[in-house]
Amino acid sequence: MTKRIGISLVIYVAWIAVTLLGARLIVADDTTLNELVTSGIGWHFAAAIALLLTAISVFKWRDMHFTRPHSLVRTLWFPGIYLVLFASGVAFLGAPPLGVVVFVVINTLMVGVSEELMFRGVLFRALAASMSIWRAIIVTTVLFGAVHTLNVFITGELGEALVQSVAATMSGLVLIAIVIRTGSIWPAITYHFLWDCLLFLVSSSVASGNQGVPTGDPGPLAFYIPVLLNLPNFICALILLRHVGRSHGSTLQRHSAPGDTAGRL
Repeated sequence: MTKRIGISLVIYVAWIAVTLLGARLIVADDTTLNELVTSGIGWHFAAAIALLLTAISVFKWRDMHFTRPHSLVRTLWFPGIYLVLFASGVAFLGAPPLGVVVFVVINTLMVGVSEELMFRGVLFRALAASMSIWRAIIVTTVLFGAVHTLNVFITGELGEALVQSVAATMSGLVLIAIVIRTGSIWPAITYHFLWDCLLFLVSSSVASGNQGVPTGDPGPLAFYIPVLLNLPNFICALILLRHVGRSHGSTLQRHSAPGDTAGRL
């Protein structure tokens, strides 16, 4: 299983390179993430997905959990309510222009697929097969948060990237909780996509001044909005994972036979 972790980390580095270099090819100068997502199709996201699917196929990793989920209502009732609140925000502010909506939907869907395959798929399955479930959760979540600091190479704003990193760590925990509790990667992909999509739609509506929302400097508190928004997700994740060491850890180890690179659950 150590070999699988090494391979997964190499893929992680390659995935970062494809994602970041692709973004820099699309925008030569520093830009905001909102502008990156709303100004065109991010083909680098598609390239990152292709990289991951190729790796999964080549190494025959059959434990990505492209399976039918269970316990959906019990797991997703609070995250679902939270998404409805954001959707209400989009309805209140007014949707941005149709072209912007299309780009946001396409790009955030690809981001959701790419990041879930990379972190809750490739990395988490490799780590969970060779260490305790909580260590695998923590390492995967920290790596997910840390990669968002690299947004500084797109935006040029280190402070903003660090805040995004903390927020991503918090959201990453709820995403991994969803995968564990439902036994499938599909609900996490869906939630990730909807979360990002609604956030960017709200951000685009505010930026365009829909419904008379002021577009000036929102003040210092706005700097920490990503963390504040993800705090309920983080608390929800802790609740969902409170018994995970007893109910899931041994299962992950038991179904990973020595020498089996698939490491099935």
